Amino acid sequence: MNRKIILALTIGLLIPLLTGCFFMSGSKNPVGDTSIANSQQTAQALSSVKPMVMASSYTKPAERKYTFAKSSHSVNHNLKEGIKRAASRLRISLMSADVTDNILITFEKMMVKSVVGAKTNISMPSQKVPLLSAATLSEILAEQELSQGAYNYMEFSVKGAEVVVDGVTYPVLVPSKKIRFVGKFELKDGYSTNLKVKFLHRMVKWHIGKKPFFMLIPVVKISSELIAAPVEEVSDGDVAGSVLSFVDAAKLSGVSVSLDGTGFSAMTDSNGAFSFTGVPAGAYTLRASHSDYLDHSFPVEVSAGQVASVNVQLNPAVIHSSVGNTGWFSQYYPLADASGEFAEVGLETPVNIDFVSLAFVKAEIKFTAGYHAYGGSARCQNFLASTQQVSAVTDMGGWWVGNTANSGSLLGEFNATPDPGTLYSVDVTELIRSNPSSIYFLASRNLDIVDIRMTNIQLSIYYR
Repeated sequence: MNRKIILALTIGLLIPLLTGCFFMSGSKNPVGDTSIANSQQTAQALSSVKPMVMASSYTKPAERKYTFAKSSHSVNHNLKEGIKRAASRLRISLMSADVTDNILITFEKMMVKSVVGAKTNISMPSQKVPLLSAATLSEILAEQELSQGAYNYMEFSVKGAEVVVDGVTYPVLVPSKKIRFVGKFELKDGYSTNLKVKFLHRMVKWHIGKKPFFMLIPVVKISSELIAAPVEEVSDGDVAGSVLSFVDAAKLSGVSVSLDGTGFSAMTDSNGAFSFTGVPAGAYTLRASHSDYLDHSFPVEVSAGQVASVNVQLNPAVIHSSVGNTGWFSQYYPLADASGEFAEVGLETPVNIDFVSLAFVKAEIKFTAGYHAYGGSARCQNFLASTQQVSAVTDMGGWWVGNTANSGSLLGEFNATPDPGTLYSVDVTELIRSNPSSIYFLASRNLDIVDIRMTNIQLSIYYR
């Protein structure tokens, strides 16, 4: 009896294992619900599909330092020959003191000290300066030419000070009769350094008997401003510069350069240089134009007695890629340079095309399709892609051949004619617009039994 029970239990456990059916709540096949029959059909279907051939490795050139974008320019200013820069000058004035006390200070002189320790005394006219009206003062307290450089100390000598209280004038004691400022300011040749002095203070008052006494504890705040000194007896300046190609920095001759709204115009020479002399001081727009390049204009400030040095870079109106040639190739005959159904070349553009900042008008690829040997005719299909398409069987240096390819965008089917072949032009504007790259690959497929080749393959991007 016990043996029958054990046998029945064993059979009950083996049946689910053999059938793969456990009736447990919520259980699922961890690899999906595909049946064995469907899995076999899928395997058969996959076995009939041509495997995808990965593109051969291609190392792009090192990252360039430029991108084809908006033209660049720079403008610097230098003194004209024979013009001397004015000596550096220090000018001192008062600004609003924000005081309520009616204080009058009589300055005697002042002293400044450079960071190297050199001291310079500056005389000041003896006058009572009312701090309450400092905001309306138009007089300069002191002005003098000084050596250019950095300064870090200034000291005012006070001859006397007074305060008016209820219509009565009282003398004011200034400790050591000095008002000091510690801080940096700069003097520069050709500039006037304007120092605006603001007095912040505390008034101390005490009485000896009924007589009041006052003492001024001064605090000085200084603001500094460099103002270019005008060049005397000169009202005009010069403009000079050079024009280069943005792609390779080549000097561009024959570029028309002009100042809008004036009669000033010139052509760049063999060194890409141009110049205008005697231009009235003011703001202008400089324009550079050439039939092979995109026009570029930008503002130029002409200062009296100075030369505005201009450097301009122009973008070409048409960008051409490198020129590629496949050489002879055939999928049937060994007489060609290389045997293979496909041949491919890389077409590198000299700059990384910027499709956002400067939209192009048209993109076009040109090539010549030719054949030789065995007579008859020859046909080919050409494909363009931003990645290499052909799995190379033979690397011919500038081009490579193979019998498989990941086809890019089909440009069409073309008839090759006996050498030197037929020139074709294909519009690839939308293709290039949707696949921006600095290098493209043209793959050619030989559809017939003759030797063919693609020559003079070039991609051109037109911006006007």
